[in-house]
Amino acid sequence: MRISTILIATSALALAACSDSTTTVDDPSDPEQIAAASADLPTPQPGEYRTTGELVEFDLPGAPEEEVEMMRGFMEMGASQTQTMCITEAEAEQGFDEFLSAMQDMPDDCEFSEFTVEGETLDATMMCDDGAGSTGTVQFAGTVSETGQDMTVSMDMTDANEGRSMRMVMRNQSERVGDCSADSEAAG
Repeated sequence: MRISTILIATSALALAACSDSTTTVDDPSDPEQIAAASADLPTPQPGEYRTTGELVEFDLPGAPEEEVEMMRGFMEMGASQTQTMCITEAEAEQGFDEFLSAMQDMPDDCEFSEFTVEGETLDATMMCDDGAGSTGTVQFAGTVSETGQDMTVSMDMTDANEGRSMRMVMRNQSERVGDCSADSEAAG
């Protein structure tokens, strides 16, 4: 399971925005239904966004405490780094499309099993199976708006080959902090 891919996808949720109705996808394994549901989401405002995160929970049941602490420290360091990104007008018009495509095409064979948008609330679950014994779920729950997001991502993974499991919960927040600088817009 590529945790870095999941972390990047979590940051991409800042591209989603609020909706006034409830949209629940009947068949979340169908990319066309996911795309149709996401098309109802308004586009985000272009601009500079700051993303911060925190590791809320981390557990490796049965692992030695030293290993748990080392992994927890590594995950906390990655989650707590503040990042900024420029969302150009062209990227804002794409909204959620790029995130959904990337998630559905993940090499780890993750696919949505649930996808619901209600007002400013987004709830989604992905089932993952890499075909080599690593399986799990990734749940997204939080609020999104045209200028930011507050999302909790819960990952429960099991590696049958090693007989181990992992639980990690992260909170990711993004907010629009102003217009893009000329340098960041040119780099985007």
